[in-house]
Amino acid sequence: MTRPLAGAGGRGTVLRTIVDSLADAGHDVVCAVVGGPARPVPVDRAVATHRLPDVTWREVAGGRAARRRGLRSCNERLYYSARTAAAVRRLADAEDVDAVVADGVRLAALAEDCGRPWFVDLDDLLSERYELWRRRRMDLHQLLGHRRPRSRAAAALLRRVPVGRLLALEARRLRRREDEVARTAHGTSLVSPVEAARLAERAGAPVRSLPMAVSARVQRRWSPGAPLDRRLAFPGSLTAFANEEAVRWWIDELEPALRAAGLHGWQLHVFGEVPQAARARVAAPSVVLRGAFERERLHAELVQHSFLLAPQREALGLTVKVVEAAVLGLVPVTTPQGASGMDVAHGEQVLLFSDGAELARALGTLERWAADGGAPTAALAGRAAAWARAGFAPQELTRRWAEVVQELVGRGAGRPGLAERSAR
Repeated sequence: MTRPLAGAGGRGTVLRTIVDSLADAGHDVVCAVVGGPARPVPVDRAVATHRLPDVTWREVAGGRAARRRGLRSCNERLYYSARTAAAVRRLADAEDVDAVVADGVRLAALAEDCGRPWFVDLDDLLSERYELWRRRRMDLHQLLGHRRPRSRAAAALLRRVPVGRLLALEARRLRRREDEVARTAHGTSLVSPVEAARLAERAGAPVRSLPMAVSARVQRRWSPGAPLDRRLAFPGSLTAFANEEAVRWWIDELEPALRAAGLHGWQLHVFGEVPQAARARVAAPSVVLRGAFERERLHAELVQHSFLLAPQREALGLTVKVVEAAVLGLVPVTTPQGASGMDVAHGEQVLLFSDGAELARALGTLERWAADGGAPTAALAGRAAAWARAGFAPQELTRRWAEVVQELVGRGAGRPGLAERSAR
C-alpha cells in the first residue's frame, strides 16, 4: 500500500476495508507500506505492518529500474525501484505469503514481481482523472500530494512544469497500463461499478466492483424543533487536488451564491490535513479549518453536524465522504458527480446541486424544513442511513473479498504446504 492504515481519508477507508475483510474472512494479513506521508504516521498495531524503503527522488529521476521493467508512467516510477522491489520480494518470502493485493496501479508491478498470484485494487481510473484535470488550475508540486519533494528549490522547479501537457501524456500511459493490468493480473477491481464496467469493456477482461465498507459506532441524533445548524462538514485532506478544488469552488462561487439568495451564516468546516502552501488559497471567512483526526474521533466530530457538503465537480469513483456521512446520520448534499455510481435520488437519500443557484435552493429547502420543525430533514437522513448501511455493510465486503482470495489461492494451489495453512 502507498500509505499506512491510520489515515482516515477516502483511500484510507478502502484500504481499511480490504485489510479488515481479509482478516474477518479468516486470513492472516501482512501490510507493506511503500513510502507514505513525509510526516510519520503511526502504523496500525492490529495487523502486521512493515515500512519498506521509499523510492528516493534520485531513483525517480534516474528511473533505470522502472524503464527496464517497462514502466513508463510517472505514477509507477514514484514507487518503483530495484531496492523497493527486492524488499517486497524478501518480505513475501519471509512471511511465506500465498497471494498479493496491490494498492492501485502504482504498486501493480511490485505485486507482480513477487511471483505469487496477484490482485490489483485500482480504486479509480487515474487515466480518466488526469484527463479531467489537465485543464485545471494546478501545479505539479500540488498534484504530487504526500509524494511532493520537501525542498523549496524542487517545489519551485516543479511549479514551472507544463502540467496540462504532462497530464495528457500521463493519462495516455496510464490508460494503456490500466488495460494491461486488467488483462494480466489474476484479478482487478475498482470502487465504482460504473468505472469497473467501463474498464472491463476497454480491456476485454472481467473487473470487479469492490467499494469501501462503512460502519460507525456513533450516530447523529435528530431532535424535533432543534435550531438549524448552518455548519457544512467537509472531510478530506487538502493534499488531494480534488478536495482543495472543492473548497475553492465553495469560496469562489457557492457561498457567494448563497448570500446573493439571502442565505447567510453558512460555513464550510474542513476536516483533514491542510498543507501550508494551500492555506492561503483556502482562507476565507466562511471556511473553518478543523484539522486532521483519526477515524473514530473524526466520526465523533462529524455527528456534531447536521449536513455534509461534497462539492465535487467530476465523477471520480465513489465518493467515500458521501457514504460515510449517510451512515453517520448526516444529510449528504452533493453534486450529481459526487453521487456517481450510487443508487440515490435527489430528495430521497441526498440533496443534489450543480451550481451555486441550485445549492441555494437546496439549503433554502433545509431552512424551510427547520422552520417547520425539521421532520422532513430527519426523515431524509434516516433514508440515507438505511441506504448506506444496506449497500456498504462490512459483512458484505468480507464475503466478496473472501471470494477474491479463494480464486487467488486456487491459482497457487501447487505451492508446497498451501493446503496445510491459512492463506496469507
